[in-house]
Amino acid sequence: MTQQGNRCLLCGSALARDTEPRVCQECEKRHQIVFELDPLAGHEDIIPGKLYAGRVKRVHDIGYFIALNPGVVGLLRKRDARGEHAPGEEVVVKVARVRGDRVDLLPWESDGDYTLVPLRKHIPLWKIGRISVNELGSAVRIRGIVAKVQRTSGPTVFTVYDETGAIECTAFASGERAYPGIDRSDVVEVRGEVVFRLDRLQVEVRHMEKLYGAEQRAVREEIDREIDRKAEPLRPEPLVRDPVLEALYPGMLELAKQLRRAVLTGVPVFIRHHADADGFIAGVAIERALLPLMRTSSPDREAEWHLFKRLPSRAPFYEMEDVVRDLQYSLEDAERFGTPMPLVLVVDNGSTAEDLPAMRKLRVYGARIMVVDHHYPGEVRDGRALVDEVAEIHVNPYLAGGDYSLTAGCLGVEIARMVNPEAGERMSHLPGIACVADRVKGETPERYIRIAEERGYTRERMEVIAECIDYEAFHLRFMDGRGVIEDLLGLGRLDRQAELIEIIWEEARRAREVQLRAALENLRRAELANGLLLCTIDLEKYTHRFSYPPAGKTTGMVHDAVASERGGERTVTIGYGPDFAVLRATEDVGRRYRMNLNTLVAELAEELPGAGVTGGGHEVAGSIKFVEGYRRQVLERLAEKLARLEA
Repeated sequence: MTQQGNRCLLCGSALARDTEPRVCQECEKRHQIVFELDPLAGHEDIIPGKLYAGRVKRVHDIGYFIALNPGVVGLLRKRDARGEHAPGEEVVVKVARVRGDRVDLLPWESDGDYTLVPLRKHIPLWKIGRISVNELGSAVRIRGIVAKVQRTSGPTVFTVYDETGAIECTAFASGERAYPGIDRSDVVEVRGEVVFRLDRLQVEVRHMEKLYGAEQRAVREEIDREIDRKAEPLRPEPLVRDPVLEALYPGMLELAKQLRRAVLTGVPVFIRHHADADGFIAGVAIERALLPLMRTSSPDREAEWHLFKRLPSRAPFYEMEDVVRDLQYSLEDAERFGTPMPLVLVVDNGSTAEDLPAMRKLRVYGARIMVVDHHYPGEVRDGRALVDEVAEIHVNPYLAGGDYSLTAGCLGVEIARMVNPEAGERMSHLPGIACVADRVKGETPERYIRIAEERGYTRERMEVIAECIDYEAFHLRFMDGRGVIEDLLGLGRLDRQAELIEIIWEEARRAREVQLRAALENLRRAELANGLLLCTIDLEKYTHRFSYPPAGKTTGMVHDAVASERGGERTVTIGYGPDFAVLRATEDVGRRYRMNLNTLVAELAEELPGAGVTGGGHEVAGSIKFVEGYRRQVLERLAEKLARLEA
């Protein structure tokens, strides 16, 4: 029963002061009052002369030992009893006197109905963050929001948080679950005893109830207001000055705030990133910023294992195979651990129409979706793209008039510095590696690269690190690579970084050389009338399949080798297989010839409806998928479109 302030529990009239029992004198005269003793009450809380409900605990020669609550047992002597009682029988008795921990009882026979009234022990309201080992064995009363409800083989564990911290509240029941009417996000009042169990402080619940109305609103608003303040990110100066980055800054701050708020309220965070060096850098940077906060601030003490996942995506978009896994993880965790649906952050993917089906599926189950990407998002109107219909926050340079040269790795590191400035101090070299990995050009990428050079990373070293990450990503497949990727990026032990790079680079370099030699020997070249050199390679016939480097990487290697012969200009390379094609073009083809792969894909899909054309990426780098029977038509039509481009 919810505390009613200083009012009578029966008639609601005002009481002179906030005391127990909460019954006015008039109601005591009109009603036969029997008190139900608070489970937390002790001998000092019993009022002699009052009637109490109890249960026979055991029968002895001297009399009946009757429990008034789990900690208070009184004696009704047989000479005073009016009849016999059996163990477990509910009885009403009168307290004759209390001497220390000895309670003498007298029998009472009801001559009619009586009114059962709870007699609460007065317990001051505690803030969760102030409960310490000094309160072991003490009774506490807390109010907060339920972050998680977990059914174990023993008690039901409710994780409750307020604006100062969180604590596990264990409730024992003989049925399926204690307090089945209380669930995640409910505002509750818990009364219980502080215990030390499983290496942590807990509250063993004696009574828990859901709050309603004004009480519920007041508690929730106070907690939300303080958590909102704590979630507010710092506003570090960006590592570089860039007008596009400046325009994106408010959205990045809001995304950082939502990540911090998810940690503080026990909401799981999933990071889905593209499985290349740029995607890994963005995902790892945000992970390294979040995990220290989870260890110190999350309601779940094992949050980094229960409430966080970082998973790479092989495809250059958030595909159905990925979302099926994410949903399965989320639904299983909700069933086993009582966690809510996650906040899903899609990084270096998420901006294109191909991402939409998976993201819509997540939304059906109540997951929140946010995107940090630098791929072409399609038509932008008023700073919004197609995926903004499902993404709460969408950070992409195209939305602010920029392009893909501001990579996901750059954006991810800047956001990580907002989430956790202390963790961000060690990451200033990562954007430079991301820019080198994605081969982007421009003043802003060069500034990031210079920062990495100042940290001791040469451009050649950054290229090697990017290659090593791609090599590891190929073999990791669907695993996150936690530990190894951080070591490669210089976020772990630097001696181990040097040794790892030496080993991995040797293997990657050998595989590259074998693949490149075979591909260049079988490359077809054609000079187009508009001055472009078109190179094509049948990847199925002339490369090793199912081994490193994969199709996209192989096409990029071939393209670089050929383009270097022409001064890095006017070159387009297409690597194709039975039902796919990978395209790479030099920067000037996008700039001078205004080529945009995403536009070409849309045109092919419209002109060849039976080919099932999908795909996209950056303007001058991406992939196309189609049905195998249309391979010749798709490739021929693509070559025709490239030939019609004008400088």
